[in-house]
Amino acid sequence: MNHDELFKDDEKYLEGTQNWFIRMYFYCSNGLGILNEFRNLFLGIVAVYIASKLDNLWVAVLMFIVCVIILTVTGYYRVHRVAKVLEWVSMRFSTTFGIRTFNYTQATYEMLVEIRDLLKEKNLK
Repeated sequence: MNHDELFKDDEKYLEGTQNWFIRMYFYCSNGLGILNEFRNLFLGIVAVYIASKLDNLWVAVLMFIVCVIILTVTGYYRVHRVAKVLEWVSMRFSTTFGIRTFNYTQATYEMLVEIRDLLKEKNLK
């Protein structure tokens, strides 16, 4: 897929006031999700800090930094490795109808490629 095909709907979904508001909602929603995740991290660190009866604030800051590093590495691994395996497993062991739909989609794609190639061949003659 080339660049033009990939971004052909930019005008339809990016331009205009309504689309601007929809994008702002999307960004705000994602930002709130991130804040919520950090809130959970912060509360967990505070809970461990209080439960351990620590009195040095720098220990809590260090715990936060270490947690952010671990979560970032874990997130990277999840995006680049785990997500692909999970998607494959869910497709591999899907229901009969899910597999059938996948096979129909694959067959449709292959047929469209053949039709395109035949049309190109016919236009060259």
